[in-house]
Order: sequence, then structure tokens, then C-alpha cells
Amino acid sequence: MLLFNTSQSFPHFTHVQCCPGCNSNSYHLVNQSRFLRFTIFPIFPIKLSYKRECYQCGHSEAINIKTLPLLEKLSLPKYCVGLILLLWGLLFFYQKHLNTEILKQSYLTSPKAYDTYLVKADKFTHEPWTLTNLKVAQVLSFDEQFITFQVSNYSYKRSSAITAAMRASLLVQRDYFSSRTITLPRNEIKRLYEDGIIFDVLRPQAYSLYGGFVMFPPKPKPLYKGLKLDENNQQGIIYYKDKQYNEALESFKLAANSGSQWGQLNLAQMYRDGQGTKKNIQQAIYWYKKAIAQDNSKAKYELEQLCKTTQCE
Repeated sequence: MLLFNTSQSFPHFTHVQCCPGCNSNSYHLVNQSRFLRFTIFPIFPIKLSYKRECYQCGHSEAINIKTLPLLEKLSLPKYCVGLILLLWGLLFFYQKHLNTEILKQSYLTSPKAYDTYLVKADKFTHEPWTLTNLKVAQVLSFDEQFITFQVSNYSYKRSSAITAAMRASLLVQRDYFSSRTITLPRNEIKRLYEDGIIFDVLRPQAYSLYGGFVMFPPKPKPLYKGLKLDENNQQGIIYYKDKQYNEALESFKLAANSGSQWGQLNLAQMYRDGQGTKKNIQQAIYWYKKAIAQDNSKAKYELEQLCKTTQCE
């Protein structure tokens, strides 16, 4: 509610003088200004009025604003606090509106897949006008000249209903969008936006709008792919544990030749120890180095130990 009010100057702004009527030190500066306010915020001064008044004899005298004490003059802008805040708020929201428009224009100029347009169906898709005339159009693909959209099967009466549908992630449900697509030239899309047929342009952030999904996020890549085990190497380990060294050697050869670093390590061990074959240090060193080339630390350690007792080239 807008109210009129009379403001009294603050005590520390008072300026005491000797009263010309009774010569007492009770001749105070009194602020009788009136201003328009909203609740406690002064908006605009209606009348600035000051006087000096003696609290002893009642003598009073009007004061010109130019003769006010410096501190009281400095306090005069307080009557326009509400107006200043109002102008600042209008400027803030106007600038925010301009920034939003610039952002939407950038979306139109540089589209991306799944950009979401809110459209008037009767002008955008040339459907018969109904009370539920608002639809959602989503960018499927684009090139330098054309943009292809998929349009929702569902229509809405108000834009708030579209917002609610986005929050509920309805846009990713099956059959929400029609299988038919619409392809329009880019300059035509700009004209439709200027004419208000496209009345909002949104770009999903983190695959969502208003907290709901408008597109399916891609499947996340596994954080750890794990070690791919070679079947021949695993079979060779089984043979080795059963002391079937000949069969184990053949399995390790298959694994080593297929590039398995653990197959190469195990084959080197077989040649080093002469299990399933004659001892062959040169072959052992060869396969150790093959495994080391794949950053196998176990093979590096085993080769170092071997070279302590055997001449390694």
C-alpha cells in the first residue's frame, strides 16, 4: 500500500541554537517533509519542509533548504531510495531481458541437436487452430540452409503446461513426438520467431530443461574397462596347474602370438624353466621383452632376476 508519512530528522542531525525568543538552548531543527512511501521505503519527496522550533517557548521559524546543515543536506537523497531501487530493478530486468533475447538469437543462428522450440501449431505446422494450440518442436538435424524438426503429438493450452511436461520428463517418452518431420529454411525460422509463432527457444543443459530430461543421455563410458583375459592363456594356466606342461606350453604359445602380455610372460617362464620343452634362455629373454614392451612389470622383474645369473644380450 502507498502511504503518506511525515518524517522527523534523526537526533544526530539536529542542530541546536539559541532561541531568539527566550534565549534558551532549545532551538532545534525540525524536519516536516512529506514523502510518498511504500511500506517503509520512501519513494519520492512531496514537500521538503524544515523549521526551527523552540521546545521552551514555542517560537518557530521556517528554514530555507539552502541554509540547512551539511549533514542534513547529505541525507536528502534518502527520500528517493524507493525510486532509485525501482529504477535499478527496472534496469536490471530490462538488461536481463536483452541478454535472454541475445542468447535466443544465438540459438537460432547456431542451432544444436535437441534445441527445443515452443511453437504455435496452427502457423508452424499449419494445423487447424484449437484452444490447445501450443506444441513442442525439437531440432533433429541441420545444415547451413535448413533445420529439421520433430513436433510433439501433444498440444497444450498454456506454456506453463509445457514447462510441467518438461519437468516430468514427458519429452523422452515413446510416441511423444510425431514420426513426421518438418524441414524449414533458417531464414524462415528467424521470421517465425520475430512474428511470435516460435515464442520461445530453449537449449537443454545436461540433457534436461526445468529439471526434466528432454533427451536420453548417452551411456556412460566405464570408469575401468578391466583386464581382458586371453582364453588361451587361461587354459594354459589350467593345464599348468594340472602339470600338463606340454598342453600348457601350446596354449601359452597361442596366447603369446595373439599379443597377450601374460601369455608372453608365461611362455617365457616355460622356456626359462624348461617345462614342456627344452630350456631355452634366448627364447625366454625374447618373450620377456615382448611382455615388457606392453608395460608388464612382472616380466621386467623376472628378466632382471634372470640376467643376474645368466648372460643377457
